[in-house]
Amino acid sequence: MRGFELRAKFYPLVPTLAQLAEEAKEGVDYPFEVRQVLQLQNKEYQQLCKALDKGYGFERMLPEEGYDPVYGSFICVLVTTAAGKQGILMARSYNTLFGAFLPDCTLLDLENVPCQCIPLDMPKQSVREAVR
Repeated sequence: MRGFELRAKFYPLVPTLAQLAEEAKEGVDYPFEVRQVLQLQNKEYQQLCKALDKGYGFERMLPEEGYDPVYGSFICVLVTTAAGKQGILMARSYNTLFGAFLPDCTLLDLENVPCQCIPLDMPKQSVREAVR
């Protein structure tokens, strides 16, 4: 949708999408800019929604500094499915991951935004778990 500034309720990443949506209800709406769309298969997207905070490989594709303090906006990627209407905005700021649930991605103007189909890499193991 051109000519409108869309906003979303960003919140530090929590374990599930349901919890993210619940926690963010009382939050502030922030403007955002989508730099890239990452598409998952339906099954993988559902897996991500149940385990958001597991440290997936695609997080390295997030902009290094995902918050613009001048404009007060998040610079993020949109994680969705090819045919999905909903999606998750993800950004990194000050070494913290933030997420926002978008129930209707069709409102976004993504015409010139790069889109990439990716696999949902298995969660990275922590160093402590790898040593065991």
